[in-house]
Amino acid sequence: MNQLSLDFAEPLYPRFDKLLGNENAELIYILQQEHDQFIYLWGERGSGKSHILQSWVGQALQNGHQAVYIDAAAHTLSEQLIGDACYVAIDQIEKLRSREQTALFNVFNRFRNSRQGYLLLSSDLHPSRLNLREDLRTRVAYCLPYEVKPLSVQEKIDALTNMADTRRLNIDPRIYPYLLANWKQDMNSLLQMFDDLANYSIHSGKPMTLALLKQLLKEHKN
Repeated sequence: MNQLSLDFAEPLYPRFDKLLGNENAELIYILQQEHDQFIYLWGERGSGKSHILQSWVGQALQNGHQAVYIDAAAHTLSEQLIGDACYVAIDQIEKLRSREQTALFNVFNRFRNSRQGYLLLSSDLHPSRLNLREDLRTRVAYCLPYEVKPLSVQEKIDALTNMADTRRLNIDPRIYPYLLANWKQDMNSLLQMFDDLANYSIHSGKPMTLALLKQLLKEHKN
């Protein structure tokens, strides 16, 4: 697990139901109930799909399951990397190369034949637009597809607030509207800036105030 980009020993991400907003209520229900073995998420870039996958894996680990998150753009997918995980989240599957597609095909078959294990996949593309080998495309067709809908301004503020609460951070609430008014609007960028602000606060020994955010935004823009 350590070779991946995240350490799930601590709950760094709130539950996925705290990141999705009202327009994604049905998807929240599906992810909570675990009725579907294979799920495919798609939606515009920056809609928060990666954080949903990470939260889903973090929750599975905290519930005592073996789980793994793999970003196909950053790590080479293999059956060895997946190991004995029964909850597998693979991000940006449109980036998978030929050998990696074979590994995902085999995992699909193993989970389907055993009727055990869960796959949560994501991409910016609708499943019909994926450029994958044909046998893998038929396996992806097994997935229940859901489009992740963009969040409203208030839902973005709620997601950031839940992030702060999860990490037990003492943060000036004026930060949230200011960040949305002065930074990129997609959730990936907002959550990354929030991470940067939290780390900046820790390393500088300064509280997470509006003044600190303004200083950090100025440094990012220079």
